[in-house]
Amino acid sequence: MTFLVAMISGCSSLASKDSSTTGTSSKDQADCQSLSALFSKSNNNFESIRFRPSYKYKITLWESRYQLIENSCQIWQWGDKYSYVCNKAYPDQETAHQVYEQAQTFINQCLGEIPHGGMNGWYEKQGLLEERGEETQYLLEDQVRGTLRKQGTPGLFKDSWSVYFWIDSTSLLR
Repeated sequence: MTFLVAMISGCSSLASKDSSTTGTSSKDQADCQSLSALFSKSNNNFESIRFRPSYKYKITLWESRYQLIENSCQIWQWGDKYSYVCNKAYPDQETAHQVYEQAQTFINQCLGEIPHGGMNGWYEKQGLLEERGEETQYLLEDQVRGTLRKQGTPGLFKDSWSVYFWIDSTSLLR
């Protein structure tokens, strides 16, 4: 769990930008509550966790108070549609796979700890990407709302592997 805390920014307040953590059981419970809050904030366009917008062409990028994958998460806005997006590249498949599995384990642990069938009805579905990775989808009311993905990212001189995580707001589904 300590490695997960380091690699995934500990979800310690789902890694609120200014927080620090210790390795206690109550911390794990608080982390799950923060993760649950992130999933539930998707229903309100992440309003309470986004701040300091920057404008890039037709998209607004918001900083996020929560970092599931350390220093790599933002809220993307297109008109009235929002997504919480994290993306981090790693130099090799083994490191990316380790981060992916630990994030998946953490999220699944939290999904199972929240009463009433997971985090307010969220559940997961796992799959493989053609030849270059794997993903876990997170569904709410039978609609894919989020994805954790490990994927090879070929480059001109060197290949790397990336771990992505995103959750879409309900407004994106309209």
